[in-house]
Amino acid sequence: MPSNKPKTPQTGRKSAYVARNRAAILRAALSVFARDGVDATMEDVADEAQVAVSTVYKHFKDKRDLITETAKFAFEDWESWVQKRIVETSDPLEQLVMPMRLFLRAKATHPEYAQLVAKNFGVVSQILSELVGAFTAQVNALNKAKVLNLENTLMASHNLFSVLVIQLVNQTLNPKATAAEGDLAIRIALSMLGISEAKAKKLTESKISL
Repeated sequence: MPSNKPKTPQTGRKSAYVARNRAAILRAALSVFARDGVDATMEDVADEAQVAVSTVYKHFKDKRDLITETAKFAFEDWESWVQKRIVETSDPLEQLVMPMRLFLRAKATHPEYAQLVAKNFGVVSQILSELVGAFTAQVNALNKAKVLNLENTLMASHNLFSVLVIQLVNQTLNPKATAAEGDLAIRIALSMLGISEAKAKKLTESKISL
């Protein structure tokens, strides 16, 4: 049975210390994996975080686990930033599509996040189901509200999110890639959600500021 003992100041301080350590390691891992990709080691992350490598292993069982958690950390932080950008947007489809357009502009707004995805694509592509939760929930809500009409929201969400991740890699690593090309990719991909070409065009050509 779980203990009902209240936390003492000492245990509270220990929990806060552990949480700070973990957050510091994730921030260091973000810099290292964005810079060096999958070639980076746990030792590299420990050096960046200025902790012993054994400390890194106390929080993360191996490099794949660390990359996974770093990607989740980055996505959650980015989602929080996006929500503040669209708080005054009332159109539910605009609320869905504007974050997609911002996502493909991450090279400009969140360069480390974009590099993290681009240079660790193999791992990130394998954990999409762990990253796509908020996006799927939004699609589900729109489907229930009859804004969308989908038979399988999970499959549609995963397919569309996969396109976005691939396009982010292209936008990040291809110096010739343009924001307009990213918007065009989104416009085409919106057909997966049953959104008409005319509506998709309008949604992806509206003014956007970074």
